[in-house]
Amino acid sequence: MPARPSFPTRSSLPTIDTKPFFAYVGAGDVAIERLRARVTTFPTRVSTLPTVVATLPAQAKTVQTQVQEQVKALPAFAQTLPAQAKEIPAQLRKQATEFGAKAEKLYDELAARGEKVVSELRGGKTTKPASKPVAKKPATTKAASKPAAAKPTAPKPVAASNGTTTTTPAAPVSTTDAPAAQTTFEGTNPTV
Repeated sequence: MPARPSFPTRSSLPTIDTKPFFAYVGAGDVAIERLRARVTTFPTRVSTLPTVVATLPAQAKTVQTQVQEQVKALPAFAQTLPAQAKEIPAQLRKQATEFGAKAEKLYDELAARGEKVVSELRGGKTTKPASKPVAKKPATTKAASKPAAAKPTAPKPVAASNGTTTTTPAAPVSTTDAPAAQTTFEGTNPTV
């Protein structure tokens, strides 16, 4: 009789870091949010296109004078280039030190956002507490802060094709509130 295989136990399995997965989901959520914002603002941008096109001839007339002014300013700008070139290494060092902190902050925000999305998809069950809870703005009016009570609805009579009246139950009234505006990872609310 062959030997029975030994399966790993729960305590012997390695712990998996879920943060990369949550960051991936959060990045996808940000992308979808931005696409939705673009789609909803597209008709507005298209409707303003005729006015933009109408102003192009007037702008074209000023371009020649702007180019002449910029050509006159070139010698003065060329004199500042050596000083700017000397500042580049210091600016690059500063940006390199800030980049790590910014990337880590963005990664944390995306992971928190992804965890929130996953917990919403699972039905509110969270695997661990969120690393950065999102603060909700207080309601401005009392009516907006209290959910409406569910009103029982009576069955509605419906006339059948044979002349008799039948009763069908009415659809239940939903008491769920609309989802709160979600703050993006830059700290702004999307315009939807």
